[in-house]
Amino acid sequence: MEDARKTTRRQRDPYRDLIMPCQALVATHTTAEIVEYGYFRGHPVVCLAGEDGERSADDLTPTVDAAGVSIERPCVQCGLLAVPDGPDPCLGLLPGVRAACCGHGVDEPYVWLDCTVRGQQALDYFSHSGVGPPEDDDARRRA
Repeated sequence: MEDARKTTRRQRDPYRDLIMPCQALVATHTTAEIVEYGYFRGHPVVCLAGEDGERSADDLTPTVDAAGVSIERPCVQCGLLAVPDGPDPCLGLLPGVRAACCGHGVDEPYVWLDCTVRGQQALDYFSHSGVGPPEDDDARRRA
């Protein structure tokens, strides 16, 4: 019988391990309350109380400029810099794909075609297409 206390990756809160580091980073800049936590291309981001946009947790710079264009940082997985509001830099535009994400080393990768493919199947799709994050043992363990 399977242990009911064990959770799958999909059921587990992926941001649980993000909260304390974000609180520590943000505390060096402000006492504002953090109302949301997340990632943007693998970088920790937060939303502060009373604000609409996300900020990078390490230095509180906005993730979007005044014109609404993404302020990009290199992907923590592949090190490549995306074009603002463009596709993941290691994937590019894939034919027939509605959306895709390499996971940036923190989230589950996915490919949305007619259906959504996640995890190792998504990584296999990227590899078959000749794109995607580097294939190393650490990247495969995170997927």
